[in-house]
Amino acid sequence: MIKSIVKWIGILAIMGALAGVIGLAGIFYYYGRDLPEILKREDFDPPQMTRILSAEGHVIGEFFTPGSKRTVVGEEVIPQHVKDAFMAAEDADFMVHEGIDYLGMVRAFYYAVRYDQGVRGTSTITQQVVKNLVLSPEKSLARKVKEIILARELEKNLTKEDILYLYLNTIYLGHGVNGVEEASRQYFGKSVKDVTMVEGALLAGLTQSPERLTPRRHPEAALKRRAYVLKQLRDKGFINEAEYREAEDDPIKLADRDKIDPYLGLAPHFVEHVRKSLVEKYGEEKVMGGGLRVRTTLEVERQKAGEAALRKGLEIYDERHKLYRPLKTLKAKEVESYVKNLAKKWEKGTKVGDLREAVITGHKDGKLVLNTGSAKVEFEVSGARALGEDKLEERYPTHSVLRLKVVDPEKPTLAFRTGPEAALIAIDPKTRHVVSHVGGYDFGANQYDHVSQAKRQTGSSFKPIVYSAAIEAKTISPASIYLDSPTVFQLHGGKNWSPKNSDGNWRGPIRIREAIGASRNVVSVRVLQDLTIEKAQEFAKRIGMDTPLVDNFTMVMGSTEMTPVEITNAYATFASGGATAEPLYITQVRGRDFKEDFRSKAEQAIPPEVAYLTTSLLRSVVEGYTSSDGTRRAGTASSLAEIKRPVAGKTGTTNEAKDAWFIGYTPDLVTGVWVGYSDNTSLGAKEYGGKVAAPIWLGFMKAALKGEPKQFEEPSMGIVRVRIDPVSGKRVREGGIEEVFLVGTAPTEWAPSPDAASADEFLLNQFDD
Repeated sequence: MIKSIVKWIGILAIMGALAGVIGLAGIFYYYGRDLPEILKREDFDPPQMTRILSAEGHVIGEFFTPGSKRTVVGEEVIPQHVKDAFMAAEDADFMVHEGIDYLGMVRAFYYAVRYDQGVRGTSTITQQVVKNLVLSPEKSLARKVKEIILARELEKNLTKEDILYLYLNTIYLGHGVNGVEEASRQYFGKSVKDVTMVEGALLAGLTQSPERLTPRRHPEAALKRRAYVLKQLRDKGFINEAEYREAEDDPIKLADRDKIDPYLGLAPHFVEHVRKSLVEKYGEEKVMGGGLRVRTTLEVERQKAGEAALRKGLEIYDERHKLYRPLKTLKAKEVESYVKNLAKKWEKGTKVGDLREAVITGHKDGKLVLNTGSAKVEFEVSGARALGEDKLEERYPTHSVLRLKVVDPEKPTLAFRTGPEAALIAIDPKTRHVVSHVGGYDFGANQYDHVSQAKRQTGSSFKPIVYSAAIEAKTISPASIYLDSPTVFQLHGGKNWSPKNSDGNWRGPIRIREAIGASRNVVSVRVLQDLTIEKAQEFAKRIGMDTPLVDNFTMVMGSTEMTPVEITNAYATFASGGATAEPLYITQVRGRDFKEDFRSKAEQAIPPEVAYLTTSLLRSVVEGYTSSDGTRRAGTASSLAEIKRPVAGKTGTTNEAKDAWFIGYTPDLVTGVWVGYSDNTSLGAKEYGGKVAAPIWLGFMKAALKGEPKQFEEPSMGIVRVRIDPVSGKRVREGGIEEVFLVGTAPTEWAPSPDAASADEFLLNQFDD
């Protein structure tokens, strides 16, 4: 009887095992249909982050999509002790098994069925590669079965070294990074090739739960997990006892985040401009996930100088107009009556956009408490421009008065009056490298790039283009006499136009050099009239201006809208001796399977002597000139003379001071600065280019230029120097002033002797019919 029972138990056991095998085979058959194609080593091409580098090689920008913040490195780059650490932590038998941990697999299936839970743990490195690269990361029986089947196939198709290479370049290790290369940079500030055994153990420990074990947020948990990995390394024979003892006492040493890539985030407008250019050339997918290394022209110290100068210039303007600052501070006894007067203004009616004053009565939870006269309001101050580096209480003390814009008169809701924006671009005239590009005060608050996107009227900064064209055409010379007096010009359609000078005065007959140095408007229009609009347009196009110019006499006054980069690059033609080329932002792009180098192709657009003579005239704007009455006068940008270098340039201010410009250059750097409101609000009375834009230019150039000043190089041919009478512009045998001319344009007539006629009589005779 007992033997019979044992027999049947044996039979039932065999049948149960057979059924189990058949069932398991059925499961594997069912889920083994329509499996994805197994991965090959040469197919491994995951998305990788693109890095933007400065001219010096510093990281200034990164582009990536979620899951692509990685840099793939070859197995030869990854030290053996790093590989050992990951095997010890995740799969100590990796080098000997066939892709599956069978005991662990049975245990996982048991718990999945017994407790109706997802299949957890037990994954070998091979299985993790399958999960990360071939299948989805879901926890399910179906996915686990497919993972097992594909892991076996992967082991047949790839070497162990290949599988480990795939694993170490895909594993997620916290803070949004994948792979050991980016993780090494994230935690230690260096490439994985330089990671020590102890650091490798820390990285390997992260795989269990990267966010919970990150040493940046949970150092104690990270240290405990590292200890486990080190023990595994010892117990599995990867390191000896002495190495283990030395390693376990080593404290965690992380790199300072600010020092890993100290310039990351610098020049955000520049980096975004580069991104758009790359996308246009290579496409979005390659830029955001192609692992490109892009070397740019930006120089970090000059960029820092540009950002600092622009911000300081705008802050000075803000201070002048009491933007983001109190109007005044009241005495305590004055507050009550002042608030009563404010209430009366609110009672008269307030609408959206009105300006109203409010008194600061206190500070609460990082906000200002305001009394508008009609209500008490908590007002939040945010942004670099509104607060700077000051403490809230220091910049906005109790009892001070703010003038604010009404956003909602009912609540009421108030906001700061916004200040103007600015742009600064600096170009090396010889290479056309853009070394500094500042598109605005704060990229976080305004991503609009005023350097490359903002098309604005250029005001008098356009005049040099017309004067240079007239010099080349030999319509004028620096000594030509033009009448600065009220004049009516006829535009298209019979409309009359009578330009005025910014100072409201007239100087009568003056030489061209004085007309440029003093920015006399009517003279510039007369020159354009003599040159012709068509010739000016052709010249502008030749020196790099692609924007179609206004087809009337207002062109010379800068009525055409163009970007700061376009007009600044045109000035670079003068600075380079007449050569024109496109501004260059990128010098090299390296991808996984290609490398491209870029440089601007320069073409001689105008003769060197024309460029030199234009530069000579523009130096009068900064260095001054001898006027037609024989006295020495300052130019419209004379404040820039403190730079103690040869400078040529031109100020510009548009109607109602909506735009303020200064574009100037030394022999080795051309810089353009624009300031204005985005909505074309006036900058205010007497806010000229020389007052608003020129100080920004000066602040930048003083920081950007080092060493001995370079001189503008005079061409070996085509230029002559002649002494002339400042009144008549004619030659003198003695005295007078020295002037430069194109060969063939120097005056041939001699000025009358001092006793022949008075200067006034002579000049008036020049304009008699």
